[in-house]
Amino acid sequence: MYARLPVSLASSGWTVADSLGAVEKLCFDLTQLQDDSSLRLPHGPAAAAFHHLNAGGRRVRARLALDAACRLGMAARDAVAIAAACELLHNASLIHDDLQDRDPTRRGRDAVWKIFGDDVAICTGDLLLSAAYAAIAGFSQSALLPEMLRLVHLRTAAAVRGQCADILPRSRYLDDVDTYERIVVGKSGALLSLPLELAMIGSGHRHWAAVARESAEHFAVGYQIVDDLEDRIKDANAAGAPSINAFLVIAAANDGTDATARGIALARHHLSHAARCAQRLPLGSGALLSELADALGSQL
Repeated sequence: MYARLPVSLASSGWTVADSLGAVEKLCFDLTQLQDDSSLRLPHGPAAAAFHHLNAGGRRVRARLALDAACRLGMAARDAVAIAAACELLHNASLIHDDLQDRDPTRRGRDAVWKIFGDDVAICTGDLLLSAAYAAIAGFSQSALLPEMLRLVHLRTAAAVRGQCADILPRSRYLDDVDTYERIVVGKSGALLSLPLELAMIGSGHRHWAAVARESAEHFAVGYQIVDDLEDRIKDANAAGAPSINAFLVIAAANDGTDATARGIALARHHLSHAARCAQRLPLGSGALLSELADALGSQL
């Protein structure tokens, strides 16, 4: 679904490819870290975190952080710190999301809850969440840490609210597109905007953080609608509570328009808006997000 992710090279003198391995290592190290008095639990959160992280993934949030930071001239160590923090937060949300949705697999492997049980899955998500704060603590400019830590909390809180809104029991399909978009912005947009926002703050471009957030939130909505397009028949026939799917939301609104055509048009609008905003960011720091938005839009 994504375009080939570019490898940027800026005046910082390092590349995204150089630093992805360092991000992976930091994520693993922080989730396996134990002091001398720690209990050794062979089937505990550390083992579950290793299982989850070892399943791979495209590490889009890490790449967004690294690509922007590289173009903005940040030091590699600082770029790795914010990239790992964002990736750990995202993966914490995936572990909890799989548990709440009872999805048995993640990236072609058994989900954490399926192997280790519900209780360990909860604790594993918490472990990754805590590790994210440890990752960002490695940022070298200590004067910026209060602002960055507060932002991490704000975006995590937004993701929590979005997830709660998504799983609220419903007896009928949601029929308000604006509400659908707000849920997606919270559930997905918050942790997509965080890598770019942290890169802006960390590089001395905090006044661009709002544009970065706008771009990422529109991308998140566009991406989710494209995903919903693929799942609309499955979601319409799913047992249990009605799913929040853009095309089912539009159909439930019953405004006389063709739900599929309107949904596709809405996705194109959001992806186009995301690309335009990303292109405004300084020194090409939104290039990767712009490319992803354009590639996704070309599939519609």
